[in-house]
Amino acid sequence: MFLIRFAIIAILLLILPVQGAVALDQPVLEISIGEHLVPRIQLPPDGRSDTGISVGPRMLLLVDSNNRLTLEDVLMQVQGWQTIDKESPNFGFIDRAHWFRFDLYHSGSTAITQLMELPIPFLDDVRLYHFVDGKLQQSYEVGDLKPFMDRPVRHQNFVMPLSVAPGRNELLLRVQSAGTVEAPLTLWQPETFYSLTWDARLLQGVFAGVMGIMVLYNLFLYFSVRDASYLYYVGFVISFLFFQICLKGYGYAYFWPNSVHFNSFAIATFVGFSELFFALFSSHFLRLKQMFPIGHLILQALVIISAFVTLATFFAPYTITIRVTTGLVLPVCAVAMFSGYWVWLKGGEHARYFCLASTAIILGISILVLGKFGLVVLNFWTENAAQIAALMQVSLLSFALADRINREKQLRINAQAEVLIQEQMLLRSQEKLISTQEEANRNLEQKVTERTMELRNTLGQLEEANEKLHALSITDSLTGIHNRAYFSEQYSREYARAHRQQIPLSLMLCDIDFFKSINDNYGHLAGDHCLKEFAGILRQSISRSGDVLARYGGEEFVVLLVNTPLEAAVTMAENLRQKIAEADMVQGLQHIHLTASFGVASCIPKDPAHEGGLLQQADDALYQAKSDGRNCVRSRVLSNVSTS
Repeated sequence: MFLIRFAIIAILLLILPVQGAVALDQPVLEISIGEHLVPRIQLPPDGRSDTGISVGPRMLLLVDSNNRLTLEDVLMQVQGWQTIDKESPNFGFIDRAHWFRFDLYHSGSTAITQLMELPIPFLDDVRLYHFVDGKLQQSYEVGDLKPFMDRPVRHQNFVMPLSVAPGRNELLLRVQSAGTVEAPLTLWQPETFYSLTWDARLLQGVFAGVMGIMVLYNLFLYFSVRDASYLYYVGFVISFLFFQICLKGYGYAYFWPNSVHFNSFAIATFVGFSELFFALFSSHFLRLKQMFPIGHLILQALVIISAFVTLATFFAPYTITIRVTTGLVLPVCAVAMFSGYWVWLKGGEHARYFCLASTAIILGISILVLGKFGLVVLNFWTENAAQIAALMQVSLLSFALADRINREKQLRINAQAEVLIQEQMLLRSQEKLISTQEEANRNLEQKVTERTMELRNTLGQLEEANEKLHALSITDSLTGIHNRAYFSEQYSREYARAHRQQIPLSLMLCDIDFFKSINDNYGHLAGDHCLKEFAGILRQSISRSGDVLARYGGEEFVVLLVNTPLEAAVTMAENLRQKIAEADMVQGLQHIHLTASFGVASCIPKDPAHEGGLLQQADDALYQAKSDGRNCVRSRVLSNVSTS
């Protein structure tokens, strides 16, 4: 813990000298253009300065609402320019191009070199134009959508050298980005700039070092105690560290300088991962599932949303994902902080450090997010508020995890003592129970043997009854042939097999003609007799194994012919029709003659999902046979499968 305290003190000491690096009180002269005055910034004769000159609030602004203005259009533009009333120009999330205009005045006799810095490394498109006496002297096009190696100065921020000529130097700056649009320009003397750059990098190095130490320390704890809280915490620290690295431009400068595409959405991705792991850590560390179920459910919902949004950053437009991810930061932190205080108030002492840590980070991130939306003035403290808060949070959460280890250790000691007492009591009880248990076991074995024999007899009877029930369930009680349920099962199986083997499958539907008149004229007993005789004729003719004969319903019967083409099926149907027409069905003293209509369809299935089509075609063919006068056979060709 001494290392953490030392690092925090060192960072605060480093922050103080950097804070005074930008001076605003430089002499300013202005000239008029249209209705406004173009600020003219006076440079020292030799160009030397121990501080930078803040250009941000000393520019005119022109918003290109349609993103169509060219450099020539802007040079000719007189109307629409407006002054900037912000010390650090920040316009929040906006996708419109912003043009800035200002003059530099050099009173010396020779040109001097200055560095123009735009310390917002995640801007998509930045263009700087330098005019002297109305002629374009220099121009730069930079941005995080362009290769890092193409920058005029290989720096994490956008740094552009200017050769400032004696007299008036006119500068135009165009900024456009899918994220926030900011323009806190600073003009530097090169030696001063590189000196302060070293200090800033040292500061960021200390920050990364502290975060790295926390990652290694908590990884070690995770592998020691196997508690997922430490793993979620490591994921959060790594994600937040890389978010800061991206935000400061170090990721593109040192980690992936050749990956323009990844750099274009990396910030949104690491913000999403930070939210995801922080929500997981908060829920698991605070034990919200047991101590605050509502908070647990809300955080789980935020986990799902964060995971989805993080995944979306890889393919969705950055202008959308960066707004969503930054918009989720405050809800995640707020719910976690509220849940922490709730658990603390309910007696969860392990939540006290977490509450302080979440309060610190929510303040820091709130300042950062509000700054990105343009709601607070951007300066060194607001730009680095998240980092300062993160260091406080990392330290406090480390205390929280250490405190949790100590508490759990004490709980284990107490539990072990309690277990020893319980074990002694159990040993005494077990000695008394052993003799009783042995006697009970002997009695139980005898009862088990008796019950086993009874169960075997009962199971045999059940199996026999089940076989009878199964036979009854698939048999039509009147005709003795299979029923519709059996047919449906076999039809699905044979249809699938015909599809796999690509063999023809034929279906025959037959219906007794004028069966109602038989019931009306001869009675229902005669009708039942005719159905039995009819089924008997069909059963005698359908003798191949695999073919299925079933009563489909009422006086309608169905025959499934496996591996049978349409021609053979039609021939069989015609033979059956003739046999039925020639049959003399005797019921008592009554002689009854029947006729039947047949509908036949056949196919080689191409799609197992279209098995209903074959039935429908056979039914349509049967309907056609009825329409054509009955006592005939009709067939249909299927349109959605291959016909045989």
